[in-house]
Amino acid sequence: MENSALELRVLGPLEAAVHGRPVGLGGPQPRGVLAQLAAVPGRTVSVWALVDGLWGASPPQDAHRTVRTYVSRLRAALRRAAGTDAPTALVTRPPGYQLRVDPTMVDAVRFERSVTSARQTLGTQPRLAFEQLTAALGLWRGDAFAEFRHLPEIAARSARLEQVRLSAVEARIEAALVLRLDAQAAVELEGLVRAHPTRELLWGQLMIAFYRLGRQADALAAFRTVRALLREEHGVEPSPALADVHHRVLRHDVALSHDRLPPLPGSVLRGP
Repeated sequence: MENSALELRVLGPLEAAVHGRPVGLGGPQPRGVLAQLAAVPGRTVSVWALVDGLWGASPPQDAHRTVRTYVSRLRAALRRAAGTDAPTALVTRPPGYQLRVDPTMVDAVRFERSVTSARQTLGTQPRLAFEQLTAALGLWRGDAFAEFRHLPEIAARSARLEQVRLSAVEARIEAALVLRLDAQAAVELEGLVRAHPTRELLWGQLMIAFYRLGRQADALAAFRTVRALLREEHGVEPSPALADVHHRVLRHDVALSHDRLPPLPGSVLRGP
């Protein structure tokens, strides 16, 4: 039986709550055990994997027993918070342990599901998609699994979540442009292209936002900047989709002012 009272937050420092009340998880190593289990809720993680995650190639002689002690302490903390009648969330499943919780009670799972749903509705219900993506991105409190990205298994999960996060930001801006929130999008995009200078979709969105705000010279300057970056970093020219936006800006294409966006590299929406 899944524990539906336990909530885990991993989109930032690891936090646990039962019925909304924070749970003390102990020191870094018990927290590391829970983080490894929270990265794959519902899947069994072997004791060997937990040991490797905590100590790498230099585990203590009694590492397996120590991991079992950490699990016992975590169970006790969760039981105190939830009550003795609540089903345990940490289940023994040879060759290790499994975190049995309602998946939607893990913020990373809720985030990914919300992003998937929003991307499916972006083309037809941009306002709903914008609101869903805003709420999903609001779940983030810092870097995913912030304390534990040095652990190999968690590093891969964290990196994937960061990519989904960035794609959600791009999709949210795409919805904002469809909704004609051009000034808001431009401000956000100016910071994003500095942080992610070779993401062509962000540059294309920025060029469109600038153009709509009457800043054609800035839109053209943005293209020159990204073209120079791509040549220097990767030895390539901008994609045909980004070059097309550039040509449209040059010829003052009124279609750039329409709600329906032109094709952009990597975008969810597709223009005519």
